[in-house]
Amino acid sequence: MSSPRRIFVVILSVLSSCAASSSTASTSSTHCHIGPSSSSNAECTPVAKDVNWLDTEMNRIPWPSPFNESPSFLSAVRSFFTASTNHTNDDGSEALRTSIQKGAALLQPTLIAIRRLLHRHPELMYRERLTGQIVQRILREMGIHNVSVGWGKNIHSQFYNVDGFTGDDEDYDGGGFGIVVDIGSGEPPCVLIRADMDALPIVEKTPLPPDLEGEDVGAFRSQNYGKMHACGHDAHMTMLLGATYMIHSLKQQTDNDNGNDNNNQYAFPGTIRIIFQPAEEGGAGAKRMSEEGVLTRRPPPSYAFAMHVWPTLPSGEIGFRSGPMLAAADMFTLQIEGVGGHAAFPHLVVDPIVAASSIVLNAQTLVSRGMNPLESGVVSVTQVEAGDGAFNVVPAKAVLRGTIRALSDEALLELRRGLVRIAENTAAAHGCVLTSSTFSRDHYPVTMNDGGLYPFAARVAGMVARGGRVTKVDPTMGAEDFAFLAQGVPSAFFFLGQGGNDDEEGGTNCAGTCTGKVPTNLGLHHPAFNLDEDVMSRGVELFVNLALRALHELKTEAR
Repeated sequence: MSSPRRIFVVILSVLSSCAASSSTASTSSTHCHIGPSSSSNAECTPVAKDVNWLDTEMNRIPWPSPFNESPSFLSAVRSFFTASTNHTNDDGSEALRTSIQKGAALLQPTLIAIRRLLHRHPELMYRERLTGQIVQRILREMGIHNVSVGWGKNIHSQFYNVDGFTGDDEDYDGGGFGIVVDIGSGEPPCVLIRADMDALPIVEKTPLPPDLEGEDVGAFRSQNYGKMHACGHDAHMTMLLGATYMIHSLKQQTDNDNGNDNNNQYAFPGTIRIIFQPAEEGGAGAKRMSEEGVLTRRPPPSYAFAMHVWPTLPSGEIGFRSGPMLAAADMFTLQIEGVGGHAAFPHLVVDPIVAASSIVLNAQTLVSRGMNPLESGVVSVTQVEAGDGAFNVVPAKAVLRGTIRALSDEALLELRRGLVRIAENTAAAHGCVLTSSTFSRDHYPVTMNDGGLYPFAARVAGMVARGGRVTKVDPTMGAEDFAFLAQGVPSAFFFLGQGGNDDEEGGTNCAGTCTGKVPTNLGLHHPAFNLDEDVMSRGVELFVNLALRALHELKTEAR
């Protein structure tokens, strides 16, 4: 990953204008829109605090050499979009699929370098400052200067203060590190593709990948102690950047090319909206961007697509289903107060720990006895807090924190009401009082895959998936704030399998504990979570196929 960066070229055709803009990139974007509501261009702030440091990192990214095989990606896209109007027997679909696959494979070394750069610098929700700077700089290296920044502001900081959930980060300034790029004509139809940006408060323990054996683990692992990309968001950003590279390579040279990225200069009709979204890990960043207008700004998207790497699926498989894909989810905090005192005299105290323990047990009946057995729900208490360290003191209060989840918003709200009822009554039965019960400012709704979009999305995913078909999956009790976007536009969310392949010889990753290989099937949010980097090119394929074929579908329907 240390080979010097070559002059930027499009994957399948050389565009001298892009190459020039990449090689002469300045330290600040000159066509950036500051803030989601801004309609005028303004100079962006510099894309890195330490420009020299970021220059060095950019030089380590090996951009691909020209790809001269025929048909080129550009000509394949042209043929695909003109075939239906020319009424030819060959619709160009297979040529397009093949050219995207080849282009994505060519990007693999680039993807690995970008992902490892992002992996070393994880940032928590609403604090993705450096992450946003790196993404902006990579976009500029591609020749993309017309970007919109300032998205995903933390307007509810009293609820979303995180640095170990204490809000003590001096650099914290209310978020707003989301990025939106529109590529195409700037006219309808429009398709949206999205990646999330934030990391988790986890101390990383991921082993070095085989190609870095013998190197300092610091060259790969998180350099922000206590923060880690343990949910694959570094891969999501990388795959979306790879897709952006390929999509932008479809810019055609024209006699009046003036450097504007949205001037009917692309080999496809309409617009592809690319969004890098902050604060997915509990901060409802997608809701903030939706409130800021990412779905209503012109042109409004007709479809939205996103994906998540999934360690319980074999690498290369794509999991998909119609209807609920991920659960609705909420977080809770319950405070129980009693009367503290010396532990040697329990008859003189009212013990909130005993009351809290009973609440933990009784809450389990919310699902087993309170829900329709044909529905699904989860109640998990994940934190118990009481006492100040003295072993012989019964504290005056105890705090319980956790999560509730269900596969419908109605069931989630019923779990919420039931939890408060059980906590109040159980506390009272022990002589204590439930003094407060708080829930998320924005509970996540169910992530719904649109039924009308499903046949198209499943067909396209099948073109990319290992084995030539999608894997039908059950809903999961994980949650995703992409659900907020899916509430506003027909959407499809995919699981990209990365759990390794025991049956493939010579692979770098595998499930389990294969000798000489790094397992990639550890669960999301695990401190040793590891990415199967080989699947990233497949993620690029999926993004590009979905975006281009959705535009084709929408254009055909409009005729």
